[in-house]
Amino acid sequence: MNSIRLKTTYMADHLPIGSSKFFGNPDVWEGFEWPTIEEDGELYDLTFLCQINCAEIAAYDKDERLPKTGILYFFYDLDEMPGSPSITQAAKVLYHNGNREALRQIKLVDEDGEDLSVKEMKLEFETVDAGYLDDTDSTHLMLGVPSLDYGTYYDIIDGWQMLLQIDSMETDEVVINFTDEGILCFYIDPEKLEKRDFSDVRIMQIYS
Repeated sequence: MNSIRLKTTYMADHLPIGSSKFFGNPDVWEGFEWPTIEEDGELYDLTFLCQINCAEIAAYDKDERLPKTGILYFFYDLDEMPGSPSITQAAKVLYHNGNREALRQIKLVDEDGEDLSVKEMKLEFETVDAGYLDDTDSTHLMLGVPSLDYGTYYDIIDGWQMLLQIDSMETDEVVINFTDEGILCFYIDPEKLEKRDFSDVRIMQIYS
């Protein structure tokens, strides 16, 4: 099985609505509700990590595992940064296969109305062999296996498919360090992926 490398670039102008991107603000549909995590009876917003336009990535999905249309949205508890798939609220993946023209950007703001998002980065794609990649820059992937693959440590996701890998990164805009400069992986049951059911996606951090 191949993987799809996600390459990031800062752009001078905002990306068109519905484009694949890291960070920024999600482009969402009417009725969208921001995913949250509950802690001690309080609800906290998950961080928007990225959106993947499936039509843009389809040509690189050689095994045809992903939807060919629609947008995947990835959210994670970047404040607490949990690492175990047993924490079911740690991440959320949403899939919307509606009219792109009807999407609108939604912003998460603080009490003063200031935008809380990190500057968006354009995503481009490349098909690569699954497995270890000797990269000097951050390695972000979809499908295949993690580039730091030491085996699955949790029975709960044994046999599951890696959906997305996000590497630790340091840029002018953001510093994110997963376990020991490792990676964060989103996993999904292959049968649910085939059915386009993203209601139960789990995360795991893997150290470098």
